Amino acid sequence: MSVSAINTFSLKPHVTADEFDRFSREVDRPACLALDEVESFEVYLVDHGLGGSGAVDVVEVMTVRDWDAWVEARDHAPELAPVTTRFSELVDESTVTTYLARSSAMGS
Repeated sequence: MSVSAINTFSLKPHVTADEFDRFSREVDRPACLALDEVESFEVYLVDHGLGGSGAVDVVEVMTVRDWDAWVEARDHAPELAPVTTRFSELVDESTVTTYLARSSAMGS
C-alpha cells in the first residue's frame, strides 16, 4: 500500500530558496523519481510573506509504493549518495520532521 512521506524542514541560514529549488529540480526529484519505489514527489517552498523571519522552509510530499523498500533504497542506492550529501549541506537537519500518511477512504 502506498504511503506519503510529508517532510517539513528549514534550510541552513546561508542557503537561498533559489539554490534549494535548483537542487530539488535538477538533482533530488529526478534521482528519486527514477526509482521504482517512488510514485510522486512534490516540493513546496513556504512563502512567509513580507516581514517573515528570512528563514526558508520547505514542505516535500513524496509518495512511495512501500515505505521499507524506500528506506532501503534511500540508505543504500549508490545513485542517491550525491543527493543525500547535498541535502545535508543545504538543510538544517535538526528541523526535519516526517509525517507518514495514507490516503483516507472517507467519502469513497
